[in-house]
Amino acid sequence: LDLGYSSHSHFGAAFRRGKFDLVLMDIEMPVMNGLHAASLIRQIEAGRDAEPTPIYALSANVLSHQATSYRAAGMDGCIAKPLNAAELFEIVERVAGQGVAFPSVGA
Repeated sequence: LDLGYSSHSHFGAAFRRGKFDLVLMDIEMPVMNGLHAASLIRQIEAGRDAEPTPIYALSANVLSHQATSYRAAGMDGCIAKPLNAAELFEIVERVAGQGVAFPSVGA
């Protein structure tokens, strides 16, 4: 689990070091926005001929034209803020592909 990076160079170095199973990308970040970061990830992967990492946008801006721009930047989907735990668990479970049982929401 990595919880973010404060600069473009730290972000690129971390992604070049290893493979991530899933990226939850905030769209509104101070140093580099999520669209740029997703594009950078896709460039790094293409340079390594690597399998694409699932990237999901996290944003309160989820109108259809905004979701289209996230996909155009290389993201696989979008999760609306405020986060819905059941939706987030479903995405993690799908990405993991292992049928992991998560606690039910509100239990």
